[in-house]
Amino acid sequence: MAVGRLSGQWVWEILRTNYPEGVVRRALLNDFASILVSPKSRGPAKARLAKRLYAKLALLQRRGFILQEDGIIRPLEVAKKISKAEAMPILGPVLRKKLFLAMLAEDRNPQQPNAAHLHATRWDFLAAATETGWTILQASAALGIPKTKAMEILERPPRRPSPSADR
Repeated sequence: MAVGRLSGQWVWEILRTNYPEGVVRRALLNDFASILVSPKSRGPAKARLAKRLYAKLALLQRRGFILQEDGIIRPLEVAKKISKAEAMPILGPVLRKKLFLAMLAEDRNPQQPNAAHLHATRWDFLAAATETGWTILQASAALGIPKTKAMEILERPPRRPSPSADR
């Protein structure tokens, strides 16, 4: 297997012991990749690991074990009780992919927090989440951004290239 196993308990334990003050999500991904991705692996092994890691982080956040804020993950010593308004519903396959793409865009572009691609992926997730019944507070918590920033993103849909531009 090109990518090793990853469990939520292990991720939380690594966060608590090695990064009690918090860690940038991209650095955490690189640390896990150095351990779990074999040097002989073919294909996008690190991307598969990122997909698994982001899913585990979403699970830990939904259960109140970590906080994600602007790409920084902070472990909590004891799981916090999440209010009903903040509690994230379970991610379906479409929302899981959109959340993954938004987090990946954020991790790939840390110097430009307002880049067009990042804005577009965040808007796609927020729009899809609110369309399926999530509140803006829940969707912004999943992305790890403040509610006000999520509302600003939703107010400005990304520009889509016009079909006539392809001709």
